Amino acid sequence: MRQIVIKNIKDRFAVLSELAESLNDFQYSKSLDLPRYKSAEDHFWCLIGARESYFRAIVAGEWQGFSCSLPDNSKRSDYISALKKTEEEFENVLRGVEWSEPSESLLASLYEHEVMHEGQLIRLVYGLGLEMPKSSRWA
Repeated sequence: MRQIVIKNIKDRFAVLSELAESLNDFQYSKSLDLPRYKSAEDHFWCLIGARESYFRAIVAGEWQGFSCSLPDNSKRSDYISALKKTEEEFENVLRGVEWSEPSESLLASLYEHEVMHEGQLIRLVYGLGLEMPKSSRWA
């Protein structure tokens, strides 16, 4: 089961990176005119921070707190680079983990977080009149 979750996480990472690369600067910062709706930039910030935080937690076997390495003045290209970096870092995390029930539970939570944001981004992208990458299995 762990290998299926890992494959699915990697698939989500690829779709979200592809989406980030497909948006222009305006689309990146635009949100729908709805209460509490986030822009793609807001979603990607949370995804990057969660990946970094979950990676630390998986290695430690327990939650270590949330933080995101991106500074407030980050540009679209910084987000794209950070998404790619977290994809690469995931491979390092997987090599160094002693798997246990807590680390596997954290892995599953990472997957849930990725799927949740992908769903929210699908709504945003369609609401902006855009298309999701063809690799998105949910869209």
